[in-house]
Amino acid sequence: MRGRRSQTADSAVDRVAAEVRRAVLSGELPPGRTFSIAELGARLGVSHIPVREALSRLEAQGLIVLRQGRGAMVSPLDRDELRSIFRLRQMLEPDLAARSVAMLTDADLARADELLREFTEGDMDADHLWQVHHELHMVYLRPAATVWDLRILAQLWNASDRYTRVVFDTYAVSDENREKRRMAHKVIFAAARSGSPLEIRQAISEHLADNEAACLSGIAALTTPPPGP
Repeated sequence: MRGRRSQTADSAVDRVAAEVRRAVLSGELPPGRTFSIAELGARLGVSHIPVREALSRLEAQGLIVLRQGRGAMVSPLDRDELRSIFRLRQMLEPDLAARSVAMLTDADLARADELLREFTEGDMDADHLWQVHHELHMVYLRPAATVWDLRILAQLWNASDRYTRVVFDTYAVSDENREKRRMAHKVIFAAARSGSPLEIRQAISEHLADNEAACLSGIAALTTPPPGP
């Protein structure tokens, strides 16, 4: 009986965490929005216990701020936090890619090519788009990654997703942006296929730097008040 209750509780926590995360990443819950734990539990049909546990999980990912006695708030967009996230990604991902490139198999490259076409040419919803994007990058990093590398990557990707998905309009990608996305990832794919640690290190580093710059620019546009009349 205890095992069944535990599984049910875990399922409720997972469901609440997934729903709130989806709402934050889609912009339905925008940065800075406050909400009541009791109201969220009532809307989702669960008690406050799994709601609070789910929000604690999302707080650890940098998506939510729990406020003592005052519910919760979607974490505001913060330039310094964004810079910290990308600084850590720059330390980890180019190095992992450089150490992984010699271990990539023909099957890995074929899978990366398939994911690249799906990511840049496919017609999919935003959640699936980002899932494909993560899987594509993971192909290049996984061979040399340890369990701890994967844990830290997941934490950093969860944190940076909030910025990239708010800043980039993932629901209405223009042809121009789709082409930019395709070209950026083709550079990484070509570097992976070359087998050169130097090339893929540089390709991944430049990709991260470009994304950081775009996010910083996007945050500035979102937070700058419109000019007066």
